[in-house]
Amino acid sequence: MDFYIKQRIFSLRDQFTVFDAEKSPIYKVDGKFFSIGNQLAITTTEGTPVLQIKQQVMSFMPRYAIANEEKELCVVAKKMSFFRARYQIEPLNWSIEGSLFDHHYAVKDGNNEIMSVEKQWLSWGDTYHLHVQDPKHETISIALMIVLDMVHHQNKNSN
Repeated sequence: MDFYIKQRIFSLRDQFTVFDAEKSPIYKVDGKFFSIGNQLAITTTEGTPVLQIKQQVMSFMPRYAIANEEKELCVVAKKMSFFRARYQIEPLNWSIEGSLFDHHYAVKDGNNEIMSVEKQWLSWGDTYHLHVQDPKHETISIALMIVLDMVHHQNKNSN
């Protein structure tokens, strides 16, 4: 399954639109104003809540929790490494590996690829191509891609 995620350029908060392979919008991602740490809500285009992303601010390295209406599904934690982006996703035991320089990441469960994401360079604003292997991982994969974008921009802003 292929998705395209486009970040809105002229906005005071993080906002993304998620499109399916036919370029029809299927999800919206909106950040909250005036929150401690990043907080975003993923909803359908009709406004039905899907997932929430919350930055855990009391952490040395970037950490984000992904939850649905009922419970926390996972925590994404960046790990120390040089030249390569490394993240751990607990309690799923997934890992994110990729390159900071070419914006290509893969989420893996051991040797099995769950999803891959690649930034499209010749586009107005940040646009990502997301490929998800299994439809049951659709929404969590979209949330993980949003977390990667937030961590990347957080690192860029702190340099």
